[in-house]
Amino acid sequence: MDEEGVEEYRTFRPFTRDSLFNIERRIAEEQAAKEAHKLKEAGDSDDSEDEIEEPSHHEPDPKPNPKLEAGRKLPPSMEEGSSRFVGRPIEDLDEYYHNQKTFCVIGRDKTIYRFNATNALFVLSPFNPIRRVALYILVHPLFSVVVMLTIIVNCVFMTMTEGPEEYVEQIFTGIYTFEATTKILARGIILTPFTYLRDPWNWLDFFVISIAYLTMWIKVLGNLSALRTFRVLRALKTVAVIPGLKTIVGALLEAVRRLRDVMILTVFVLSIFALVGMQLYSGGLKQKCVMNWTLELGTNVTDEEWLAFVNDSDHWWKVGDDYIVCGNGSGAGGCKENYTCLPDLGENPNFGFTSFDNFGWALLCAFRLMTQDAWESLYKLVLRAEGSAHAMYFVLVILLGSFYLVNLILAIVAMSYDEQQKQDAADAADEAAERMEEEERREILSQMTKSPSDASFKSDQYNSDKAEDKERVSLTSDQSGGSHLHPNSKKRGSISLPGSPFAYRRSSKGSQFSWKKKPSGRATDRQPLVYQTLESLPLPFADDSAAVTPSSEDLCNFPFHKNAPNGRRYSFASQTRRHWPDARPPSRRSSFASNVSRNSRTSRYSVHSPLDPLKKESKMDTLFNFTRKGSQRVPDVVVDKPRLDRDNDSVSSLGSECVGEKQKMSPTNTFLCPSPTAANVDIKDVMVLKDLIDHASGHRRSFMSVVSVQPEAVRDKLMNYLCLWNCSPNFKKLQYFVSLFIMDAFVDLFITLCIVVNTGFMALDHWDMNEELKRVSEFANLLFTGIFAAEAFLKILALSPINYFKDNWNVFDSFIVLLSLMELMLEALPGLSVLRAFRLLRVFKLAKSWPTLNMLIAIVGRTMGALGNLTIVLGIVVFIFAVMGQQLFRDSYQRYLDESDIGGGMPRWNFDDFLHSFMIIFRVLCGEWIESMWGCMRVAGYSCVPFFLLTMVIGNLVVLNLFLALLLSSFGAESLQRSEADDEPNKLAEAVDRFKRFGAWVKVKIIVCLKVKLRRKTKRPVIALSPSSSRPELNGKEALTDGQTVVDAEKGLDLPDGEKLPRRSSEGSMNKDSKSMLGSEASSSASSLSECEKDIKVEADGEPEINEVDIVYVKEPDDCLCKVCTRKFKCLTTIGESKTGQLWWKFRCFMFRVTEHKYFETFIITMILASSSALALEDEYLDERPILKAILEYLDKCFTAIFILEMLIKWIAFGFKTYFTDAWCWLDFIIVSLSIVLLAAESFDLGDLGAIKALRTLRALRPLRAVSRWEGMRVVVNALIKAIPSIFNVLLVCLVFWLIFGIMGVQLFAGKFHKCVDENNETLHVNIVDHRNQCESQNYTWTNSKINFDNVINAYLALFQVATYKGWIDIMNDAIDSRQPNQQPLYEDNRYMYLYFVLFIIFGSFFTLNLFIGVIIDNFNQQKKKQGGSLEMFMTDDQKKYYMAMKRMQSKSPQKSIPKPKLWIAGIIFDVTTNQMFDIGIMVVILLNMITMMIEHEGMIPEIEEALKYINIVFIAIFTLECVLKIIGLRQFYFKIPWNVFDFVVVILSILALSLAGFFENFFVSPTLLRVIRVFRVGRVLRLVKSAKGIRTLLFSLAVSLPALFNIGLLLALVMFIYAIMGMNFFMTAEEEYGLDDAFNFKTFFRSFILLFQMCTSAGWDGVLNGLIARCKPNESCAEYTIATMYLVTYLVISFLVVVNMYIAVILENFSQATEDVQQGLTPDDFDMYYEKWEKYDPDATQYIPLDMLSDFVDFLEEPLQLQKPNHFMLVKLDIPICEGDMCFCRDILDALTKNFLGTTETPDIPQQTEAETEYVVVSSTLKRQKEHYAAKIIQKAYRTFRRKKHGSEDEFEENDNDEDCVDNGDAETVVVETTSSHASDTTEQQKTVELHADSDIVA
Repeated sequence: MDEEGVEEYRTFRPFTRDSLFNIERRIAEEQAAKEAHKLKEAGDSDDSEDEIEEPSHHEPDPKPNPKLEAGRKLPPSMEEGSSRFVGRPIEDLDEYYHNQKTFCVIGRDKTIYRFNATNALFVLSPFNPIRRVALYILVHPLFSVVVMLTIIVNCVFMTMTEGPEEYVEQIFTGIYTFEATTKILARGIILTPFTYLRDPWNWLDFFVISIAYLTMWIKVLGNLSALRTFRVLRALKTVAVIPGLKTIVGALLEAVRRLRDVMILTVFVLSIFALVGMQLYSGGLKQKCVMNWTLELGTNVTDEEWLAFVNDSDHWWKVGDDYIVCGNGSGAGGCKENYTCLPDLGENPNFGFTSFDNFGWALLCAFRLMTQDAWESLYKLVLRAEGSAHAMYFVLVILLGSFYLVNLILAIVAMSYDEQQKQDAADAADEAAERMEEEERREILSQMTKSPSDASFKSDQYNSDKAEDKERVSLTSDQSGGSHLHPNSKKRGSISLPGSPFAYRRSSKGSQFSWKKKPSGRATDRQPLVYQTLESLPLPFADDSAAVTPSSEDLCNFPFHKNAPNGRRYSFASQTRRHWPDARPPSRRSSFASNVSRNSRTSRYSVHSPLDPLKKESKMDTLFNFTRKGSQRVPDVVVDKPRLDRDNDSVSSLGSECVGEKQKMSPTNTFLCPSPTAANVDIKDVMVLKDLIDHASGHRRSFMSVVSVQPEAVRDKLMNYLCLWNCSPNFKKLQYFVSLFIMDAFVDLFITLCIVVNTGFMALDHWDMNEELKRVSEFANLLFTGIFAAEAFLKILALSPINYFKDNWNVFDSFIVLLSLMELMLEALPGLSVLRAFRLLRVFKLAKSWPTLNMLIAIVGRTMGALGNLTIVLGIVVFIFAVMGQQLFRDSYQRYLDESDIGGGMPRWNFDDFLHSFMIIFRVLCGEWIESMWGCMRVAGYSCVPFFLLTMVIGNLVVLNLFLALLLSSFGAESLQRSEADDEPNKLAEAVDRFKRFGAWVKVKIIVCLKVKLRRKTKRPVIALSPSSSRPELNGKEALTDGQTVVDAEKGLDLPDGEKLPRRSSEGSMNKDSKSMLGSEASSSASSLSECEKDIKVEADGEPEINEVDIVYVKEPDDCLCKVCTRKFKCLTTIGESKTGQLWWKFRCFMFRVTEHKYFETFIITMILASSSALALEDEYLDERPILKAILEYLDKCFTAIFILEMLIKWIAFGFKTYFTDAWCWLDFIIVSLSIVLLAAESFDLGDLGAIKALRTLRALRPLRAVSRWEGMRVVVNALIKAIPSIFNVLLVCLVFWLIFGIMGVQLFAGKFHKCVDENNETLHVNIVDHRNQCESQNYTWTNSKINFDNVINAYLALFQVATYKGWIDIMNDAIDSRQPNQQPLYEDNRYMYLYFVLFIIFGSFFTLNLFIGVIIDNFNQQKKKQGGSLEMFMTDDQKKYYMAMKRMQSKSPQKSIPKPKLWIAGIIFDVTTNQMFDIGIMVVILLNMITMMIEHEGMIPEIEEALKYINIVFIAIFTLECVLKIIGLRQFYFKIPWNVFDFVVVILSILALSLAGFFENFFVSPTLLRVIRVFRVGRVLRLVKSAKGIRTLLFSLAVSLPALFNIGLLLALVMFIYAIMGMNFFMTAEEEYGLDDAFNFKTFFRSFILLFQMCTSAGWDGVLNGLIARCKPNESCAEYTIATMYLVTYLVISFLVVVNMYIAVILENFSQATEDVQQGLTPDDFDMYYEKWEKYDPDATQYIPLDMLSDFVDFLEEPLQLQKPNHFMLVKLDIPICEGDMCFCRDILDALTKNFLGTTETPDIPQQTEAETEYVVVSSTLKRQKEHYAAKIIQKAYRTFRRKKHGSEDEFEENDNDEDCVDNGDAETVVVETTSSHASDTTEQQKTVELHADSDIVA
């Protein structure tokens, strides 16, 4: 073969002028081919009319190979030989670009760069030296490193407070300009793909450079350096190089892309809330308390004087810096004495930034509520101004806006991350598999080159790029894209025998690698003889035709082969995996590929894997070791000769179908697949193989010699002596004894106890510790350090270092021991007390024996990599925004220092330097943006708003949610349920088990002794077995002791309820114990309890009987007492059988019927609710209302009596056993007992005792009894109860995490929060007072902050405030101002303490608090798995989709459409109003109405007000007209649609409001407000918008979640109710300070409730806590402090961490479910659309349409069910049943379209619930009908031919033509449409759509 052919096969070919010429030639050819194809199509279209159209199976368009994308590294299979081409232009590697003008350059780091081959800048061709130099520079790794370093250095300069010198900027600009110029020279600017500006990253550079030059030249523009900060974004670009970061950034970008729909929905919902808020509260927040003017001015004042007095801010009530907002409505906040509340005074609160005065401010308030930032202050302002009833507005915004929308964002981010992770995992697996194959190939090659029989293996398949003179079998490209093997027979390898069919038998077949799939041209029964490694060699074959030869495909699939698509060396695995559907190679026979890939992917390290890395023998040795039985490399070969018949297994095609059988048959040989049909192999083939085997075994020794045994190396000797310690036998003995001791379970238990005690000692550290305790603590530290050091030393001794350090825990232990010892040595040195903090890590040693902590640490470990990456991304985001903020706002903040301007000194949160900018952005990330924004807006104006909102959305809602997404993805159920099998056995459990066994042994011994003694005393009595005592069952039926089956009374005799057989005492009859099996064993429907005893089953021989189970509800009570009691006390049985006993029994039956009565439960629930309401009335003002107090006391006694009575009735009815084995009954019992105790105490006048008062508080638990009686709530509570263990575990883990930070906090801040204050509680400056003594000597107060770090308990509370971001600012301020204990704090003296809080927030809050959500969601999923029906387990994915679609279909059926009115005008109106366009028109008007409402604002000028009034009248007119038209058109049906009723009400109210303007002023809800609600009608229009699918999904997921969210909301309300009553009892008299005032307090139930609602999102709880503990003196113990902290912390954990997180769990779950539905199958929405369209074709809802309308109907449908015309053959293919009268049934059509959409053919049989009244008789189907047509056509054709022959001449034929046509048509009628005589017209219609064969005359 010539050189050219050789050249063609190269992987890398230099890009020359010839290459360019070839590309241009290919482009021209393709163009010509397209033109020709178009002409041909145009020509064919005329002929095709008569032909039967085949559904076209056009090829999918080729796609670029993802492995060869620009920016990716070279695939491993292509790396070899690439080094020669580094930095040189080569022809494009990707087949996809072979007819596009591109070329590649490979960088030094093997990165692929792709360039355009057209002229850059119109002058530089790819061969221009300037462009070549630019290319070389661009692809050099140093280039990007230099640019990256420049960016980083530039960033550092940006953070400097004083900007850098002018020349520094110019240097940076110069470097960037050089970079851009190089890129432009190498790539070109923009016109073609792969040019400079086609890369979005380059837009950024270009923009920044342009700005730099503009500012340099045009000084007027001022300093736009702020825009240069965007340069920082480029840091994200390099991020893509680190693999983990790529996932995170990818997920971020994907999330931002997907958030579009959520953003639209959010803006829409917020706009509605803003409009409502504007209508309700516009101008309301300006109401202020003004001093009574009569006190100062007297009663006689002029208007001017009064106005001047009222507007003077000195006369307003002020607390701190804020003026108090008040209101005159009921429940609003009042003013103090001598003050009056007046409207419209001064500006709005918070510097005028908080108001609902216009749409912009209202929208900002709504967004603030959605993000829950300081929303409690807005809530308080509005409720003080307008009254507490307005809390409803906030409930809606928080529940819908905040919980739902914010969590949707979370759901989307989590899904994006999840998908990105899966994608990355798949990529990594692909790459690993490929690298593995490549290494295998290289290893084998190296083995072969080492071997002496070199020549024999230098076969052409391994052609190297250099040796072109060797024998070569190359795959050359031919035009079809197929490739053939061309042998070159100059010389042959020594193994080859003549006549090898290998190279020659191939040309008949297209290569495996051709892009187009060709039908196989060979018989598929050929089977390969040997495994692929041998196939790579030119193997000999016998010439016998029966020999089994490999096909070309099997050869090409060889993984070590340099596979080549059209002359490229290639990795086959990647190619098939990417480009063929289902990732299967095109031919079934290419089985080796599947095997190799399967081996390399799945069983890479499995026991039998040939690729096992731990195998000691060399690869080639294994390869040629044929004689070993069950060799892993070669399949056994079975021959006819019985002597050779070793394994009785034949070689069959190694297709991927036989994995399972293969493993069963031959565990060692992964390639064997039993096949009954496999052809036996001819002996000649085996002879050849034997020859080959001998040949190979001759070289076996040479292989072995390569891998011969070497003498022990020095390194190994050293290893033995220094690390393994196995030299002396005596030493080994010592090791053995030491390990016996130290590895014992009890020692582990002891060490664990030591850790716990040690942790306790560390937590004892506190401020002002006495000397004695200090000494004890020091000693304990020394002791424990000694113990842990001894443990580590002994373990090293016992295990030897090499084994000891294999375990990560041991490494951790030794590290801590080292640190402790270091700390002891360096104790004297100052500043190293920080090392003490490392002792805290000992706490983590607990994880060894605490599975949950271990698991969570494992999760932390697993996410550590990703967490690290995320923290980097978080850092970059914070950095970008911090630098931007500093550059943008730094100068503005200087105004705070200028006393003549704003003054007041620089606020703590500012953009003055990088540290402060960083902290502001970090604070925004934590969700607190509004206060910093106000501070910014005071000096920089409105430009702050977009900056802060952007930071909030990107930083908090997207990046921070990634933290959560990350945790959720690591929280798979498998991680929680990870089997401990692979871990070492838990020593602690073993130790505890030993104690248990010992206890059990002692117990057994004692019992045995007692039994022996008892036996001596008494003889053993004979026990008569009563039928219902524990006895064996025979096949599930009760048997008597003698084997007779008991006749069940319930079955034997049918008795009416409650009547029983006469009860006699003989054994055979029904005695008390055997009332019925059901009676004694089924649980009562009221109690959810099952029997405590298990029946003993006895399996009897014989056929098992099938017992049909009838569910019989229990009609009678269970036993009173357990069977144990009745057995022990025989007298009870005797009493039971007496007359009294029988009366008692009847009485019990009666009581049982009472409890089962439906009204009994209803009555009890009513009583529970009434008693709860009575509790709610016992507020602070009760003593002022003596009558109410007396009534409540009387009612309380009544309720107690009723509940006692209920309990007694249940005892009698159910018996003690049933009652006391039900958890809900226990709850009732405890609550009733409390009431009894309270009643008793009151009757003895002990009511005022403290303990009794506390018990009274527990009455608040009464409402809990309602839970068990309310189905929805019970479900939620049960789910919660099941989650409690894991929640509790997480809580403990949180405490352990926090303990470490707590102890660290104590060491850092203990005693440093004390300060000196004056009488106004103002902290004094250091210049006045420097330390404590000075303070006390000057008679000031030395006080401590309420929240401090003086001991671990206080530290916990402080950290809880920091973790919930409430009150944390004060704590941080105290910390950064602190100096030393007893020294006065100094402003920002210790500012690097911010770091402690930042770290704690990242680990203690972002991380641990989010674990709660992880655990709850995980619990949800586990419960779903448990409840998931068995049905879905046994379905394939396709079947599941179809099943779901069917379930949805069942729930819908066609609605009867509203009949059209007879009157023609009404008919026209009907048509107009039912048209979709009418709906859209009205929607547009509604939106316009909204826009006019947005224009309204507080303080409008009269002209605008007048204009808006007239516009409003126009809208009212339009809506009234719509209403009237619809009533005319739809008549009485108008009121059947709920929306219409709503519209009607709105119209009536609007008209009333217009006519009675004054009357409606005082109306609570203005009619305009109701119009806002109409906006929700947009939901109807959304369905008409194709692109709104995403938003529909979101709304659909909300609709799905609503029932669950309602139940959770109820539970939340219940918790709030209980806590409100408890709060009233505890804190009724608390001071109105800090977070408590006259509108927000615990004095009445309603106020408590609205305060608790505010705190369920953790808002403002720090203020409430400060208010509740206001009376406590610092440094003194105080009961209120304990009660208040316990009360608030438990409430927050239950509501904020658990219940609210259940909301999140439900939303995430349903959202992912809804998205899955939309992605996978059909949503209910699609079915609704189907039925809507159906109404048009079937107005009477008969559920049938005529067959001839079918084609139009499926064309009229919407996507995804639509089949566009021409759809005839599609309908034929769908085989839709045709019923009598040529009608099609609605469900049949939908079913067929569903199957078509889902692409499923075999589907599970799902019973169709066809309505009984519709006559459903199938007579044919579309497919059958088509066959009939076709048959008719053939008959007619035959008939026609017969006529032609008969008439002979054309003339005669033409004469008879007319008659013939008649006959033909008649025939057609009879043959084609036998069933449709009555529908002749339909048939002709139908025939017109049938396009039959060319010479058919049927079609008219």
